[in-house]
Amino acid sequence: MHYRNTTVVITGASSGIGLEFARFFAREGARLVLTGRREAVLAQVRREALDHGAASVDLVVGDLARAPVASEVETIAAERDVLVLVNNAGFSHYSAVADAETRPLLDMLAVQAQLPVRLCHAALQRMKREGRGLIINVGSLAGRVAVPGSALYVATKCFIERLSETLALEAAPHGVVVQALTPGYVRTDFHRDVENYRERRRNRGLIRWMDADAVVRCSMRAAERARRRLQSRPGRIPRRRDVVIIPGTANRFLAAISPFVPRTLVYRAAAARPRM
Repeated sequence: MHYRNTTVVITGASSGIGLEFARFFAREGARLVLTGRREAVLAQVRREALDHGAASVDLVVGDLARAPVASEVETIAAERDVLVLVNNAGFSHYSAVADAETRPLLDMLAVQAQLPVRLCHAALQRMKREGRGLIINVGSLAGRVAVPGSALYVATKCFIERLSETLALEAAPHGVVVQALTPGYVRTDFHRDVENYRERRRNRGLIRWMDADAVVRCSMRAAERARRRLQSRPGRIPRRRDVVIIPGTANRFLAAISPFVPRTLVYRAAAARPRM
């Protein structure tokens, strides 16, 4: 798919995976709509995107957990000719549910579950009419396990994966590709507030850290593969390997063997896991 002058909405575009998606689509000459909470950082992303060939870059600065900001992005998704949507915005809050303040938990639900649903609903209307489009919902392999201290994070990422699989089946007859991008550990500043975080970003056994640009390349290769398959025979049922994308050989191996590991062992490993 050629993305020149295509309107692309990317949430959480100021760093990490969202930033790499912004860079990718900027090089393609797309019209970008980027969201983020850090205005100065997002302004720098805008300058870089324009330098790299983006046709235009509009910014929505603010916390997507706040209703006016979320509604602004939803309106853009509904009223502009958005043919690519990347639901990437997210954060984590390390605390047992019983010990946490209510607000961060509700904010996580708003940003990582409710907002992707709202934006998918808004964007799919035009995509279906156009008979083409791409939605990438960024999840996580963490959504497949129990992680004490991160209950809402893993729950929302599990939700995103199941939502994306269902949307992929619903949208395929209309030529629209929906993808759940489910990376493992990625070198970003997602955990920038965690003590000694940079020292912890090292490979151990089957745990392999990936760079964000490698994750995005894997995602876009899969998206193009899925698009070509739909084009060759409209109405085909999507293949799971084209819907749930797990970047990295080690991550795919872990995902493949996980159903065969007794859940009791998974619980023990999760309970013994050092908190980030």
